Amino acid sequence: MELQFEKETNDIRGKILVLRYGDKRINLVETKKEFSRGGHYHDFESKHILISGTIEYREKNLKTNAEKTLVLSAPFVIVTAPMTPHLITAVTDSVFAEEFEQDYSATDYPEYRTLVTQKMI
Repeated sequence: MELQFEKETNDIRGKILVLRYGDKRINLVETKKEFSRGGHYHDFESKHILISGTIEYREKNLKTNAEKTLVLSAPFVIVTAPMTPHLITAVTDSVFAEEFEQDYSATDYPEYRTLVTQKMI
């Protein structure tokens, strides 16, 4: 088994390197200060490994409507449960790795996704 580079994407928020390691998918995500990532949920568990910087992490429980907001500094690991909307906002320039075990798919959560897109305009 070897680490494989699949692609690179880039926008005003920073770069994402998409990697594969066997059955694992690993995205290395750069986020510039004050920009956000996410604003969606997955039907699978994902891990966010904060490698560098400080972020604000928000998630919402869709059953109870309870929201959790944490300010976290590297190094830190966040495990996001399936079907949990989440939003990561860079307090400082930040890098995290996102790990999951299936092809990537996400469903936008409008309340959070709006926060991602409004800053990009």
